[in-house]
Amino acid sequence: MMNKSYELATFSHEIKNSLTLIYGQLQYIENTHESLKSDDRWSRMKEDFASLFDLLRQTMSPADTTSAAMEPVDLIDLFKEIQSSWSYQINREHIRFRIQTDSSGPYYVYGAKAKLLQMFHNLVSNAVKAIKRKKGANPAPGITVTLSREQGHIVLNLSDTGIGMTKEQQSRAFYRGVSFIPRGNGIGLSVVHEIAEELHIKIHMDSALNHGTTFTLVFPSTERVEALPV
Repeated sequence: MMNKSYELATFSHEIKNSLTLIYGQLQYIENTHESLKSDDRWSRMKEDFASLFDLLRQTMSPADTTSAAMEPVDLIDLFKEIQSSWSYQINREHIRFRIQTDSSGPYYVYGAKAKLLQMFHNLVSNAVKAIKRKKGANPAPGITVTLSREQGHIVLNLSDTGIGMTKEQQSRAFYRGVSFIPRGNGIGLSVVHEIAEELHIKIHMDSALNHGTTFTLVFPSTERVEALPV
């Protein structure tokens, strides 16, 4: 089992690296051939590629924690990495991405970085899609990550100004295969929920139709990592 997990992790890493390089080349070609920006077929090809990349990012990760090392992870650094990965799409959609904290210094949690990255990439993906689907005026589209320390726990809120969800949709949002968007695969949020349970992270969702969604994650006690150097 461990060999299979290692092989899956290696394959996942390599294919995502290759796709990242290919996407970088597509961006370079577009930047050096301005006419492509108005070509509908080119735009559709890039959107299809982005959808494929998003699906792989949602589903391909180490199969268990034996193949994903548990370690102290600074959430500020993690989200700067995620913001960089999403820079093309958030800039294209004119989305403001903010990271706010209630105090200075790093925000360490203890977990598998690969799984944390996958979880938050999925949440950001969900936020971007929700913002794009919002009908009517959205003068200040944004994604805001807020970090705070509360009673020995790190609390993270990830909010978007997207289309939001009804109460009925919220009740089913974490179910695998349930999607509320055209061509959606219903995988992203179910993976988020599974990883949160595996890493003992409490997760709560609060959403209102046409007002946006906030995911609140409460991480296990920071006693194991609070002694790390700042």
